[in-house]
Amino acid sequence: MYKRKDSPKVNDYVICTVTSISDVDVKVSLDEFEDFNGIIPIDELSNKRITNPRILVREGKKIVCLVLDVDAQNRLVTISLKRVDKNKQKAKIFEYKREMVAYNILKMMSEKENIDMNKLEKEIIFKIVPENKLYNVFLETYINGKGVLDKYKISKKYSDLLYKYIINYLNPPKYEFAYILQAYCLDGDGIYKVKEFLKKIKDLNITIKYLGSPTYMLKYVTTSPSDLQKKEKEMLELINKEAKNYNIIYEISKYERD
Repeated sequence: MYKRKDSPKVNDYVICTVTSISDVDVKVSLDEFEDFNGIIPIDELSNKRITNPRILVREGKKIVCLVLDVDAQNRLVTISLKRVDKNKQKAKIFEYKREMVAYNILKMMSEKENIDMNKLEKEIIFKIVPENKLYNVFLETYINGKGVLDKYKISKKYSDLLYKYIINYLNPPKYEFAYILQAYCLDGDGIYKVKEFLKKIKDLNITIKYLGSPTYMLKYVTTSPSDLQKKEKEMLELINKEAKNYNIIYEISKYERD
């Protein structure tokens, strides 16, 4: 994993590896930062009275801690284990694992293309980090195209190659919704109106599967949870609006797999 050259900030959550344990504190190294160490005072280990710190931690164990104070000059932080919010702890671990996914794509690119990893750190990683996360940028690139990399002034030589590896190896999770729609129109030109109504829905990039008159399945798949929520709201609003415009009678219900 790459090592950031900047410093964590107060109230940041950091991934640490325990290096030594004494009766007064626990010393750690910060996994995400270059040559950065941390100290957990004994009273910041737990809300309970602890006589033996090894009940909670051991040398080599990875833990998530909250930053209380930063000495950037000496690359040292004072951190807490007892003040860690469980939800934020889970979010930090999730973020770190995703960053490892992105880093491993670069590592694969380094090995397959015979490019020194130090070169990729200079030409790609530290043009993105710390302003953004590698995984976030890779995911945005996967969704919106290679032009995303141009914002970070990555040379064409590397952006073309990186884009190929992102598309082939990122494999982001997919999010989807599906609805069952029953729609019909009693007007003389009802068939035409239903077709136009469905075309409006399809124009939102919704996949429509005919299940037998007058029933259809509407499905949308994306790599972004926020996009999914936005598209679902947009689709339902459009159906309600266009049903009135075309005099469509409809019923719609969410399709849930067993």
